[in-house]
Amino acid sequence: MKTLLTLLVLLCSSLAAHAGEPAQRPQQEATARTSGDPRQLGAKGALKVELKLAASGLKIGPNSFELVVRDPAGRPVEGARLSVTPWMPTMGHGVWEKPVVKEAGGGNYHVDNVIIIMGGLWELKVALSKGAVEDGVVFSATVAEANLGHEEPEKARTGYDRTLADYNIPNVTLIDQDGKKVNLRVLFDSRKPVIVDFIFTTCTTVCPVLSAGFSNLRRSLGAEADKVQLVSISIDPENDRPEKMKRYLQRFGGDQGWEFLTGSREDVGRVLRAFNAFVVDKMSHEPLYLLHAPDAAQWVRIKGLIKKSDLLSEYRRTAK
Repeated sequence: MKTLLTLLVLLCSSLAAHAGEPAQRPQQEATARTSGDPRQLGAKGALKVELKLAASGLKIGPNSFELVVRDPAGRPVEGARLSVTPWMPTMGHGVWEKPVVKEAGGGNYHVDNVIIIMGGLWELKVALSKGAVEDGVVFSATVAEANLGHEEPEKARTGYDRTLADYNIPNVTLIDQDGKKVNLRVLFDSRKPVIVDFIFTTCTTVCPVLSAGFSNLRRSLGAEADKVQLVSISIDPENDRPEKMKRYLQRFGGDQGWEFLTGSREDVGRVLRAFNAFVVDKMSHEPLYLLHAPDAAQWVRIKGLIKKSDLLSEYRRTAK
């Protein structure tokens, strides 16, 4: 009994001695995804990376910044190989255009052509290697939505080709994201302007950019969004089934007026050939929008990456 009382006294004394001390925080993940932290130790602890952004931070459109690479002792690391991947974790996609990294000496690396396509939480995934040493860090940043009332006018875009084309729409019945049968000719004859793209749910390059274009267009149109029919057609029909397609649309705010269609390989192939959009390998498909107005004789074919303001202009031009 005496021993038990002694132990209780010692325990109470220990608790009193530590009363008021802050609880110990769990060790932070090696990749240190904390937003706003410009200096990070790599996930493997082999290299340190400092991010030097402009005072304004990341913005929608093209961005540039500096990366400084050091070893754990703080010495600059020259001759390293770096790659930077902008990534939207909430959307599960990156962007089509790849950032360009150039060494500037003294452990400094200039990163250019970092394209941010929309507002929200973004990650900059940096992969590094120096000889046999490999490491990586992830920086997080929140990009503000564009203020349409005060944003600067975008520069004219010359990165896409605009042509007119004649298409014979095949009489096929496909399946939408809700599992419902949709006749393509009937859908396209909805008396609304139609915009079509070709994507697949597991694509992480051009497809999310196209889908973000649709999402941005709907936001820009506001109350007018229900006046246009958006149609995404899967180029991976074996894997893209309604439940996957529905989840994909939800990531981009897809709602009424945006159909995601799939079907048999034969029917989807007929559609792709009819629109001159067929590719043997889904991984080699290119960014493509097709626009059509009711009663128009021809379709507008937009090939290449296009800014949201240009897509909006093309839509208004087609819908006149």
